[in-house]
Parts: sequence; structure tokens; C-alpha cells
Amino acid sequence: MLRVLHLADRLSAWGGADRHMIAVLERLQGRARTLLAVGRDDGSLPPAERAMIGPIVRLKGLDRGGLSPRGQGAAVARLERLARDFRPELIHIHNVVDPALLARAAQLAPSVITVQDHRHFCPGRGKMDAHGRPCGQVMGPNCLACFDDREYGQRLLELTQRRLAALAAMGRVLVLSGYMAAELERAGLPQGLATVLPPFVQGVAPPAETTPAAHHLLACRLVGRKGVRVALAAAEMLSGPWPLVVAGTGPLEAEVAAGAARSKGRIIFAGWADRPGMSRLLAGARGLWLPSLWAEPFGIVGLEALHLGVPVLAARVGGVADWLDDGLAGRLLPPGDAQALADAANALDQDEAARQAMGRHGMAVSRSRFDPQALMERLLQTYRQAAGQAEVG
Repeated sequence: MLRVLHLADRLSAWGGADRHMIAVLERLQGRARTLLAVGRDDGSLPPAERAMIGPIVRLKGLDRGGLSPRGQGAAVARLERLARDFRPELIHIHNVVDPALLARAAQLAPSVITVQDHRHFCPGRGKMDAHGRPCGQVMGPNCLACFDDREYGQRLLELTQRRLAALAAMGRVLVLSGYMAAELERAGLPQGLATVLPPFVQGVAPPAETTPAAHHLLACRLVGRKGVRVALAAAEMLSGPWPLVVAGTGPLEAEVAAGAARSKGRIIFAGWADRPGMSRLLAGARGLWLPSLWAEPFGIVGLEALHLGVPVLAARVGGVADWLDDGLAGRLLPPGDAQALADAANALDQDEAARQAMGRHGMAVSRSRFDPQALMERLLQTYRQAAGQAEVG
């Protein structure tokens, strides 16, 4: 079996990027010999899931951003020692962004990288401008308008340009959506190097007993760019008896809890949900809300909702349109528009037949276009091509 060294900034159960890497590693077991090296481990991944993704080691420095040279040489040396000990035939990089580490990894073995966020083509707020609106600028001097400290902004711009340049040495750059491929190429990535390989659903399944659809659901990290305040405002305009359940944690947690306390039951704050808990919340949802203000690279929680037959009401940002068929599996809405979100949710509540039809369409999309077996075969083929081998597994 092919020896694949996976490099990641962290191991965590929290975010969509983390869940995607975990799903890939789980399905690689028995088909490749893997070793996962992480810069940090927050301990949130349950032992049962941890046991399913193969051996894990901590490699200090993989979570470096690359802005400061301090510690860079030591981090590179640790990576070299690990590669010498494991002897990988291929390196798969996830969310490591220090240009020095990227460049050295590509020298140590044939490498592929999965780019799951904006840090290779946006030095600022994740393709949001200084006013919180979607940004259509190509990376360049105009990006400095997002920074009060222009000297700091210039340093981040130059760092982001080095990150982008480091991708050119990879055998393949994997992205989750056509949006991400287009943004990288607009910024200067060589044409044809990026391949769209979307994620699939892993670890979310319907409960054994049918759950009545009794709430709307917002499940995300509780930060401004996820549109949390938009969702809270929309919840106050719901006309039906079904509340908005908010699941997540983050800086806006206290604000969400206070809003729920004032809402007279219209908003319920559930806190963070583990995988079984998320399955239960999704299975009981009338619709999933994804009101992001930033350009979502994909929006994996939306695909999880489709998988369970739950319509999705999402802002038309980033890669969301890759998987959400507007009017068929949910609605694509203007970002930041609480009234449009409330209107779409009320429309779902008022037409049960249409809501169920959207759920069926979304479920069919999840199972046909995002089939785990087919997508893993494509990943293995990418490995074969990058490593120059005939077969993997």
C-alpha cells in the first residue's frame, strides 16, 4: 500500500475542514498506509473516531502562519526528520499555510494539497471587504484597504502571495468547489493545477426512529461572518410555531444565549453538538439556515442537511451554489438579508408538500453527486498520478 503522510495544522472535531479531513482518513484505512501529523490537537475528537483514522503524531510548528521567521527553521527540521523516519511515497497537506513548510514538503516527496479556505488568495477577511460585504477584488494592492495598519497589511499581502506561489510546486491542488478553483486561478495559480474534488458526508445518519420536523436550524461557529446576527433577526420574523435552534460555539455565544432568553421561545440555544447530536438536530429540522456573509469555500453542513432530506436556505456566496440547486433543494438568498431569510423559512412552513419535495431532491443530489465511494476513487487516482504509481490499495 502507498505510504501517505498527512500534514495538518490541527486535529479537531469542530469545523467543516476538520470533518472533511477526518472523513478522508477514515476511508483511507486499509487502502493506504497513513500517518497524520498535526501541529496541535485540541482533544475534541472523540476516542472512537480517533481510533478510526490511523496513527497520529504531533509535529510542533505545522500550525505556523508563516508571518514571523521565528521557529521556522526548527519546524522545517522536524518535518524533515519525520519524513526520513516514515519515508512517505506521497504527502497530502491539509490547512498548512507556512510557505517554507509547503516548499520543503514538496521537495521531500510528491505532494498534493487540499486548499479549504482563502489564505492562499486573500490576505484579509476571507473575501469580505472592510464593510463586511462580499469582495470581488483579485489579490493585489487594493487588499490594503481592509487594513487600518497598512504596513501590517503589506506584510500579510506578501505572505499570501508566497503561499500562493508555493502551490505551484504541488503535484495537484485539490479544492472543494468551482468557486475556490476560480479564485486561485484569478490570483495566479497556473491553469489546470487545481482540481475540484468535493467533500462527502461521513458520520451523520438519520436516527432509528422518525423525528418530526419541529424546528429550523443554524449550525455553525458563532462568529459574525457566519451570518449569526442575520439569523437571529430572521428568527424574530418567523410566522409559524417552529423555533430556530442555534447549535454551535464561538465568540458570539453569549449574544446568542441572550437573544434566546429574550425571544420567548422563538430562538433556542443548544450549544455545541457532537456528531450524534448533530444527526438528531438535522433529522428534526424543517430547514437548515446557512446565512454566511463571507464566501463559504463549500459549506459542508449544508451537504449534511441534504443527505438527511432537509432543505437548505443559504446565502448565495462562495461555493454554495456548487451543491444547492436553487428552488429545488432549498433557496439561494442575498447575503445579509434577514427579511429574505425569514420569508424563505415562512414559505417552507406554509407549504409542507414543497418542503418535502425539496428534501427528496436534496437527498438524491447528496447520494448521486457526492457519493463517498466515487469521490474516494477520484482521490486515490490523484494519489496514483502524483506518486507515479499504478495502483493504490
